[in-house]
Amino acid sequence: SMIFQDAMTAFDPVFTVGTQIIESIVRHDHCGRKTAAARALELMEMVAIPSARSRLSNFPHEMSGGMRQRAMIALALACRPKVLLADEPTTALDVTVQMQILLLLRRLQSEFKMAMVFVTHNVGVAVEMSDNIGVMYAGRIVEKAPTVSLMEDGRHPYTMGLLASTVRKRQHGGQLEAIPGAPPDLTKLPLGCAFSPRCRFSDVACVRSYPAGSAVGIAHTVNCIRVANKVR
Repeated sequence: SMIFQDAMTAFDPVFTVGTQIIESIVRHDHCGRKTAAARALELMEMVAIPSARSRLSNFPHEMSGGMRQRAMIALALACRPKVLLADEPTTALDVTVQMQILLLLRRLQSEFKMAMVFVTHNVGVAVEMSDNIGVMYAGRIVEKAPTVSLMEDGRHPYTMGLLASTVRKRQHGGQLEAIPGAPPDLTKLPLGCAFSPRCRFSDVACVRSYPAGSAVGIAHTVNCIRVANKVR
């Protein structure tokens, strides 16, 4: 199941939230609407929506952004998924509501014993939510590692740039580093490393072919020629 970035556009605006959750349960579990309605109420209560029974009768526009996202999570959980894909589910929310949704997802992931793939551009959120992180650039994973390993010893130049441009307490008042240049045109990707035009370590070999993954630790691989040649 999937949690979308913007619940307002993911829900059909002409049907109530309850109708859409019930319909999903009926179609996937092949049960009656009465059973599905009871399950929908249980899910709304599970995601901590106040006055859950009355909220089932709300149209999406009648709910706040945080409530809509909770309802979207309830819809995603309706069929008891083994894998939950969360596509930047907190991007459209303010910081306080964002933290509430993150804590909710962590609790539900544990209760449902399901795997979760969390897509985000926020390094802090990735660290908070993940056991393992895959760093993507131009549609390819360029580095993947356990969260602790990546934060302490990120090796790909793009990973290093991301971490350097993230605000940290010890950097308060200082100037953040920025990655120069701009992302490539995905319709005209080069044969080699797509990050090479922005990379301060770029070499002729980088543009000839895409580098294979190099193991640099336990479950830690990096797609970078510089790393393959063991240059630190």
